[in-house]
Amino acid sequence: MRIFIAFEESFEPFEVSADETVEAVKQMIKDYFYIPLSEDEQGRQYLELMYAGAALKNSWSLADVGISFFSTLKCFVKEEDKPTLYVFNAVTQEKMLIMDSISLLNKKVSELRTLLSLRCGFPVSVFCLWTPRGLEMFDCNTLRDYHTDIGTTLRLDVWDGWKEFLMGCLLGQKLKVQRYLSNEKPVLKYGDKAN
Repeated sequence: MRIFIAFEESFEPFEVSADETVEAVKQMIKDYFYIPLSEDEQGRQYLELMYAGAALKNSWSLADVGISFFSTLKCFVKEEDKPTLYVFNAVTQEKMLIMDSISLLNKKVSELRTLLSLRCGFPVSVFCLWTPRGLEMFDCNTLRDYHTDIGTTLRLDVWDGWKEFLMGCLLGQKLKVQRYLSNEKPVLKYGDKAN
C-alpha cells in the first residue's frame, strides 16, 4: 500500500505492506532521506513517527494503528538528553536524574550536595553521598576525584536517626514527627538549626 511521509519540507510516497512495523518504516525513512542519527554519552537522536497527532511505538504494525492507503505520517528527528548523573535517594527509594552540563563533574561535592538539597528538600547537614564502590564523598573534593563519570549512580543517605523523621515529614505524619522532636533544650536547638 502507498502511504506518504512528511519530513521537514519533503512529502514523499512510500510503498509498504500493511503488516509492516513502525520500526521498519523508520528504517526506510532513515535510508531514503539519509538521516544521520547519533548517540553519545550526553544524549541521542532518534526518529519519531506521528499519525493523527499520536506518536507511534516501534513495535506497532501499521494495520494495528489504522493506517490505510494514502495516509500521511509525519516524521521528526528528536533529541533526548541523558542525565549527567543519577542519585539514588535511600530515604525515598527514588532515583533522581541530574541533567546539568558535563562541567558538573569538575565541581566540588559540596556544590552537588547543595543542588540535591534544593531538589529533595533535605537539609545539607543530614545527608551524605556515597560512590558506587561505597566510598563516602567529602565536600572539599571534586566529583572527578572520586572517578565520577557521566551516567554514574551515586547514593544519598541520611545520618542515623534522621530517616524515620524525614519520612514522617515527607508523608505529613505529624505525630511521628513530633515523637522525634526533643524537649531537651540543647538537642532541640541543634535540631532546629539542622532544619
